[in-house]
Amino acid sequence: MTAKRPTAGDFVHTPSPPTDGFNSLSVPTYRASTITYPNLDSFVARGSRGREAYTYGLAGTPTSRALADKLTALENGTDTFLTSSGLMAITVTFLALLSAGDRVLLPETVYAPVRRFAADTLSKLNIGAQYYDPTEQIDLSAFGPELRLLWIESPGSLTMEMQNIIALSRQAKAHGVLVGCDNSWATPLYCQPLDLGADIVIEAVTKYLSGHSDILLGSITVRTEELAAKIHATVRSLGVGVSPDDCFLALRGLETAPIRLEHVGRTALLLAERLRQHDSVVEVLMPALPDAAGHALWSRQYAGTSGVFSFIMNSEDEDSFRARFIRLKLIQIGASWGGTHSLIAPSPITDGRCGRRYHGQQIVRISVGLEDAAAIGEDLDRFLDD
Repeated sequence: MTAKRPTAGDFVHTPSPPTDGFNSLSVPTYRASTITYPNLDSFVARGSRGREAYTYGLAGTPTSRALADKLTALENGTDTFLTSSGLMAITVTFLALLSAGDRVLLPETVYAPVRRFAADTLSKLNIGAQYYDPTEQIDLSAFGPELRLLWIESPGSLTMEMQNIIALSRQAKAHGVLVGCDNSWATPLYCQPLDLGADIVIEAVTKYLSGHSDILLGSITVRTEELAAKIHATVRSLGVGVSPDDCFLALRGLETAPIRLEHVGRTALLLAERLRQHDSVVEVLMPALPDAAGHALWSRQYAGTSGVFSFIMNSEDEDSFRARFIRLKLIQIGASWGGTHSLIAPSPITDGRCGRRYHGQQIVRISVGLEDAAAIGEDLDRFLDD
């Protein structure tokens, strides 16, 4: 009997095994660029199937849809769109909602790359960016009829200013201005900006929601179908896509996010109190501290604290300051946050428009990880002791 020699087609085509009786707890990772159709009619009609249809890899896979749907539910929104980073979630939102002649109002303490995007890209599109002090009340009527979007970042990712999302959203609605909120510090576990009046909420899924410092993802969740249509149109025209493998990791990270956040929040409070006792520390910037400037707002709008906060040190010469980082044994130096490892980063305020109260002072930001609180505290003692 002569054995059948495999053809090239035998190597290409893979049989589909039965899935009856197989019920995994994990969402499958569906990878695809090309989507096939059962017949010509369905292929021809693919453009009329709506944004929920699977038409091409950029339009999503069941893995990315599972993550988007989960975030929509957690944020109490209408729909969610995934991007390749938290920054892209913000920039896509701006591009989708702003046109030439429009203005966006940003807090002075906004995430620095957003300020750069406004200066380098929005300006070329004749979209103006103005800035407001997040610690003071603002009158939106003073910014003119060109104002289309008010952006909130609460707390500020470096100097931790709290903003009144409810009051700002009410005022914006009265002036026909949309409100977007960067909620990456709190996540939907501790704050739901759409319920407080915002129209758009973005998350840097890279950080607490995935939680392991190994993927880059962002999300845009919107309140209304009208906004969803605008975001979708821009996502589609820009060719925004995300990795299904990253979506799988984010889904896995989401399952432990409440436990991780509870741990780092509890540890962060202990460390913040400890830091206040050090002679080298001038001020600890953490809204969950009872006597913090923004504590009243935090307690009304937030259900808990994450593990990111900053502290201001006494001024000293650069060599002395740099030497402190050599003493660290546990905490690593890194600019990001939200993962399992504790990170620290010097963040001097050199721009008088950004955190003007702390201009010229030495600010250090820490992201508390899952290590033992006592061990992190001992490392901070080594860092601060003279």
